[in-house]
Amino acid sequence: MSIQDTLFNIINYFHKHKRFNRLTFGLTPIIDYSDPPFLIKWRVSDIIVVAILFGSYIALGSVKPFQRQFYVGDLTISHPFAERERVNGAELFLYAVWFPFSSILVISLIFTKPKYKLYNTFIALLGLFLSCFTTSVLTDILKNFIGRHRPDFLARCIPKEGTPLDVLVYAKDVCTTDNMSRLLDGFRTTPSGHSSLSFAGLFYTTLYLLGQLVAFNEYVGTWRTIVSFIPALGAALIALSRTEDYRHHFVDVIIGSLVGLVIASWSYFRLFPSLYHHKSYYPILINKQEQDTLDDYDDDTSTTSNIPITAAGATELPYTRIGNAV
Repeated sequence: MSIQDTLFNIINYFHKHKRFNRLTFGLTPIIDYSDPPFLIKWRVSDIIVVAILFGSYIALGSVKPFQRQFYVGDLTISHPFAERERVNGAELFLYAVWFPFSSILVISLIFTKPKYKLYNTFIALLGLFLSCFTTSVLTDILKNFIGRHRPDFLARCIPKEGTPLDVLVYAKDVCTTDNMSRLLDGFRTTPSGHSSLSFAGLFYTTLYLLGQLVAFNEYVGTWRTIVSFIPALGAALIALSRTEDYRHHFVDVIIGSLVGLVIASWSYFRLFPSLYHHKSYYPILINKQEQDTLDDYDDDTSTTSNIPITAAGATELPYTRIGNAV
């Protein structure tokens, strides 16, 4: 075989068969949604990504941020250092990760029909972890590269006496603190990690509740939407607390919140359908498997031929028809 033929075969390795499926990278020519491949159904690649993100998050903890110059006379970074934060790191992890984890686990196990209980729970939790770890890694990367000063930076730095107030200086030249970890963390204000992680976990939970409670269905009450948005409200309060502790500027909180909100939405809608879908409580793959069937009622209960006619000639919508929608 010539070098040209060998090179041609290498380049066209994925096209040995007539049909190359980009969804599976050639592992199988087609996807049978009634019996999808194990790697596709259980999203093994996403599990690997979560593991990589977790390792990256740990590694980023040792990366030093970019240290920008500053004015000792800058009032925006002259706030006091809060020894006790309203929501500290451990509490943030509890509110933004463990609360969503527990809520999703309980709701999935209770409300999902037995046939899909395990899969629905797995997919929902996988989406949560993807949202939280993706957000955390991206936030830490941005923090270290931006290197902006926190509102309490001067209290961390403790500039030496006689430092000019209106001259740009470096921390290594004027700061007298011995707590270097606290000083370096003073360069990590943008975006707010509390804000981004809060929305990554809690807004994801809001989307999940909206889907499980079919809150966008026209037949259900407003209370479902209100209950579903309680986690998102909690995320907003956590984000705002960072300005009350003078750990972040308002712009840090806004950027962090948007990062978490966007990634949470991306992670959720990769796995679950639109909130207007009549089976918004099931992952997309399950809906593809059951796209022409009903969950709890026979198909014929949803046809117009079975809707009773009143004496006045108008059609009545039976309760079972509403049940099929939710």
